[in-house]
Amino acid sequence: MPDDVSTAGVTEFEAESWPLEAAAESLAQVIDGFQNGDTRPLVIGDGDQPVLVVLAIADLADFRARIAELLGNPVDAGWLRYYLRSNFDMSSETLIELLGVDADHGLSSLASQVNVEQAAVLLPDHLRRTEAGGNPLMLIGDGMLATAALIAFPAFSVLLAMESEGKVEDDSCVHDDEEKPTTPLEVLAERIGPIATQIVAQINAGREPGLPRYDLHFEDDLVEHLKDLEQRAEKAPNGGAHGELSDLLHSFDQMRSGLLAEQEEEPAEAPYIEVDDLAAALPEVRDSFRSGADDPYLIGVDGHPLAGLISYDLYEMLQQVSVDLDGTEDAPVLPLPKPHWENGPELVAFEAAIEVCGAVLDDIKAGQGSLLFIEDDGGEPELVLGPLSWFWAYVDHLDLEAAEA
Repeated sequence: MPDDVSTAGVTEFEAESWPLEAAAESLAQVIDGFQNGDTRPLVIGDGDQPVLVVLAIADLADFRARIAELLGNPVDAGWLRYYLRSNFDMSSETLIELLGVDADHGLSSLASQVNVEQAAVLLPDHLRRTEAGGNPLMLIGDGMLATAALIAFPAFSVLLAMESEGKVEDDSCVHDDEEKPTTPLEVLAERIGPIATQIVAQINAGREPGLPRYDLHFEDDLVEHLKDLEQRAEKAPNGGAHGELSDLLHSFDQMRSGLLAEQEEEPAEAPYIEVDDLAAALPEVRDSFRSGADDPYLIGVDGHPLAGLISYDLYEMLQQVSVDLDGTEDAPVLPLPKPHWENGPELVAFEAAIEVCGAVLDDIKAGQGSLLFIEDDGGEPELVLGPLSWFWAYVDHLDLEAAEA
């Protein structure tokens, strides 16, 4: 095991990963060390590659708390999302799952707890599960409170980077009296592009008289993320990038005015509709999309989402990603409706869609890959109802595709 978690690099952990058999034999000793104050993790490898990590439960709790704190602030959440995708090809949703943070970013365990002997027996299964793309999260302890946790090495790599670089803990933009360069929000918007400039002009027009306008320090990575959002918003004016860019700029305005701490907001959750209520809610949902909403509606049974209802603009972007990736293990290449694809699904008029949406959800619930393309008043595709797993399989690739364009 490495002697110093805070300074050891990923390559050192790769070199010092313990073979599975040796790790299983030493697991009890390692966990006894955690109880006595030793914080060195046990890195378990398969060949030359690290796969699993056993670390003290206190370290996992601290890591979870730091991520939850970042996700609770719109600015930090956007920065974390960009940081993970740029450095680890990982979404914040994936990190949340790997750490066992619940959907509301709380700190419930979301993992089974076993004793040390059981954990040693289960290690081979968790290693195979991780190599197959699963989440190995497991809590280990003999009492009511766990002593250690087993997590996937990619999540541990994020912890290493946070410890060594310290970037995620620093505010991405702050009013600073020290030597860091600061910039007026209007100047930042001009650097980003015309859409950001227009949004800031609208913000200024609606500001209360007398509010201060402190200059802020913007990290280079954050500026690059804002430019990426600007480019995506220019390509898809009604897409989610425009909304995210607007939310960030409004947050910056609150920060320069000293209002952000007073106006903390809970992260918005995607609206959820029960299957039985979808037909009645569909007219209102269509009006919401036509008013500029771009976030998907989650459709499910007894509170468990099964399907997504999204705008056709968003579907087109996901479809292009599916073509570029040639499908994934979780989803096929998404089709386009007729006449865009000769053999694609038929468009369905809105009134007819109200009648058949329940049957489409029944198919999705049964594991069938049904898609419902709903046309607008002009006969063009407007909304798409489909399996949520198919959409999620490609959402995390949208930013990467735009960055490469």
